[in-house]
Amino acid sequence: MAQLPSPGIPFLLPPFAGAKSIAVVIPGIFEGLSEIEVKQIKKLPDLLNENRAALERELGAPFHFGGAESVEEARWLIGPAANNPALAALRSPAQRPELFLDRQQRLLVCDAPSLGDVMDTFSMIRALARTSGGIIPLADCPDVDAAIERIKIEVGDSYPSFRLRGLDWETLCTKHTPLVRAASDPVIAMQEWMAELQDGHSWVRPAVGLNDRPYHLWATQEAAIFTRVPEDTPAWQTGVRVGFRLVGEDNKGWWNRSAATPHSRALLAGRRLLQGAPGTTRCFTAVSPEGAQITWDDAVPNDPWKPIAAWRRLPTGTGYLKIRAWLEGYDLDEIIEEAFSSLKTSEKLIIDLRGNPGGDLVMAHRFRDRFLHEAGLMGTIRTRLLGRPNLSEPAPILGEPAQTGPRWTRPVVFLTDALTNSASEDALLGLQGLSHVKVVGEPSGGGSGRMRVLRLLQGWRLTVSTALTYDRQGRCIEGNGIPVDHLFIPDRFRPGSEELILAYADRAF
Repeated sequence: MAQLPSPGIPFLLPPFAGAKSIAVVIPGIFEGLSEIEVKQIKKLPDLLNENRAALERELGAPFHFGGAESVEEARWLIGPAANNPALAALRSPAQRPELFLDRQQRLLVCDAPSLGDVMDTFSMIRALARTSGGIIPLADCPDVDAAIERIKIEVGDSYPSFRLRGLDWETLCTKHTPLVRAASDPVIAMQEWMAELQDGHSWVRPAVGLNDRPYHLWATQEAAIFTRVPEDTPAWQTGVRVGFRLVGEDNKGWWNRSAATPHSRALLAGRRLLQGAPGTTRCFTAVSPEGAQITWDDAVPNDPWKPIAAWRRLPTGTGYLKIRAWLEGYDLDEIIEEAFSSLKTSEKLIIDLRGNPGGDLVMAHRFRDRFLHEAGLMGTIRTRLLGRPNLSEPAPILGEPAQTGPRWTRPVVFLTDALTNSASEDALLGLQGLSHVKVVGEPSGGGSGRMRVLRLLQGWRLTVSTALTYDRQGRCIEGNGIPVDHLFIPDRFRPGSEELILAYADRAF
């Protein structure tokens, strides 16, 4: 079984360095898979193409999809083996998530019993340049010391923003390693360590995701204040409103251990403070600006993404479409197409991406293409070079008008805030600056992402950003966000801001 090296072991070559090309064979049998899994497999070529430049550097050669065209060609076989005949004919199905690398035979296998675990193995492809080969399991760290080493190695190897943020990783490791070892809860200490990177994609998080409550909370070391309280929530029904302070919670602790860009940190810390396991209930207490105290029980939604999107027509006739995340399994494309069709007589469309944390990159780019008039450069992307602190040369991010489904070619206004992040920024990249597009609100969160997800201690994952994206003018999105055409930040602690920003956006054209 292959062992990943410690920092002292020399960097090796990418696994297929010197190969003419790599044949990538993806699953072609869908029996036993869910509808969502089938969609994920069919989108694998798009997903890999979106990350082609980085993958080809990490693998050491260009790739194409299909069988090997010669014996000299390298092969990358992707499981589950039960759904990939080429893989099943070669070796027994993996009983756990693992990679297998044979450098001499120029063979890479990513396999696991489930598709989700197979896709998790992709995060280890970068590490192949640091191992000679063999079976590389996706395994939890056996103890805290091993987890510390994994953080040191994988963040040090992948994170692209040390120079951008003026950070020295060796200094941060020296500072936080003893703190983690001495902590009563090492996970919290690891989160505080990762928070120094100021990147919402680079953190230590639960392996099983927690669900969001439907509120927005501004949480700093001093206070936690509600900035959004929907009318159909338990808090609203008991009298809680925007501007109320949440009391009795660890807002200072969440501020300290929430990794985020400076302008999004308070909102992201508030989101994490309110998260919980689906269906669980907590008792909260809030205090009004006048001092009235309200206590209520609040259950975590079993599925916080329903509805994933909704549309309506404003009294002025302008169309309005809210998209909460980019996720498969919620018929998002169908909702978008229905909205475009139903609102086609509207002269303008407002698309609300506030609070949208991201999700499926391919889906976000497919949405972006609905607004393009012509093909062209949307921006560029750079990743860390293997074994070096430098960034790669910029690789182009290209877009073209959608070939299927309805498009929107009339004026459109996008609403963004500091919680608009990740794939939502990819959806906007390349649209800002077009004559029929305006962005209104606050700059987005500034999280380029393209993150690796690595196993840490049992029940916990280490996530690490790998890329910096730039708009057509060469402006880095990481840490800055998508720039707005019209900055509009109403008093977030006073009721009524929603009506103000919608009215302002409606006047943007």
